[in-house]
Amino acid sequence: MTKWLKNFKYWVIPNLTYLLNIISNRWTKLEVYGREQLELIADDTPILYAFWHGKLWLPAYYFRSLGYIALSSLHQDGEYMTRVLKRYGYRVIRGSSTRGGSRALLELIKAVKKGGTPFITPDGPTGPIYKVKPGLLYLQEKTAGIIVPIGVAIKRKKTFNSWDRLIFPLPGTRAVLVFGEPLSLPAEKTLEERAVLLEKALNKTEARAAQLLAGSGKAGG
Repeated sequence: MTKWLKNFKYWVIPNLTYLLNIISNRWTKLEVYGREQLELIADDTPILYAFWHGKLWLPAYYFRSLGYIALSSLHQDGEYMTRVLKRYGYRVIRGSSTRGGSRALLELIKAVKKGGTPFITPDGPTGPIYKVKPGLLYLQEKTAGIIVPIGVAIKRKKTFNSWDRLIFPLPGTRAVLVFGEPLSLPAEKTLEERAVLLEKALNKTEARAAQLLAGSGKAGG
């Protein structure tokens, strides 16, 4: 790939993705539930938001302009995502489980201890899908933060054939975003045991979002 073509792609793809994200989220009828869960967390306790990678499309828009911290891989797709997230006002730390992971985690721990709020997909950036990787577990341990799982459900959607089964809301659809119960993982448990606990919490919040989507009611939170 020539340098010119590479630069062109790095400009076009993120900008088109950003515009599409704005347009699609504005046409989506989003209902939000469970924000009262945040009132259970002490003011000086870090909040660590977590949701599955394939549900990124709606939370990326919902949490925009708050200065939250996001992780993005050092690969090409990560560069595209980084440029989109920065347009939304996120602070992006680059690194993944295969490249730059230790450095990125240390930087993230420092940022959270200084008052930052991270926005994490624990099965990203490459999966396996719906399986928690150690990064968020270490982050919670080192910062004494509280993990808040986020669940997303969309009524009419396109599911892409990507590793994370990315979901995209179709025009005018209804969607639900749920803040789950705050979770503090017991330090005495192994990483594997804590990963299972977080997976269960995320899946429970996802199930709650699907339940609310299937029912009716006014938006909460």
